[in-house]
Amino acid sequence: MNVAILVMAAGFGRRFREQGGGQKLLAEIQGLPMLSHTLRHALATGADVYVVTQPEDRAIHALLNGCQPIYCQSQGLGESIAAGVRATADYDGWIIALGDMPWLKTSSYLAVIHALATESIVRPLVDAQAGHPVGFSRIFYPQLVDLHKDEGARSILAAHPATLITLHDPGCLHDIDYPVNLNSGEQNDYA
Repeated sequence: MNVAILVMAAGFGRRFREQGGGQKLLAEIQGLPMLSHTLRHALATGADVYVVTQPEDRAIHALLNGCQPIYCQSQGLGESIAAGVRATADYDGWIIALGDMPWLKTSSYLAVIHALATESIVRPLVDAQAGHPVGFSRIFYPQLVDLHKDEGARSILAAHPATLITLHDPGCLHDIDYPVNLNSGEQNDYA
């Protein structure tokens, strides 16, 4: 199965900025920008990795070594997902990942990719909570490219519940919305 990992990096990080944190995906964790950690784990899967980003965000573009950019004037997560899936229409499935989840392990990406070979929607379950990344098979192409605004894929998941795979990676649950969250995953070995 030919699967693309789509990393969402076109958001504005308003909550992070309002707390004085600047450009969220460039915030440093252990000496590297947050997005660099996210991309390193995604690239280690061996899958094709695409990053949905605003066309003018040159600082993000500079971090995309080994990844392909998908430029999108996004006004929300739904629009970003739609643009990413539309630009990678030849794949059999997509792993939707968030750029602000730097502690998500490579093994978790691989588990979702593996499960997607037999399931139509896959999502990690960690400590009884559904997490990320979320995998969608090709049959959901029409619904994915029709997403808009900031709803993400909630409407698809509500109508078609995901197959949940139990993982033990707290990185599947920890995104960074505020500067105080930057240290929340340091206990995770995120290998």
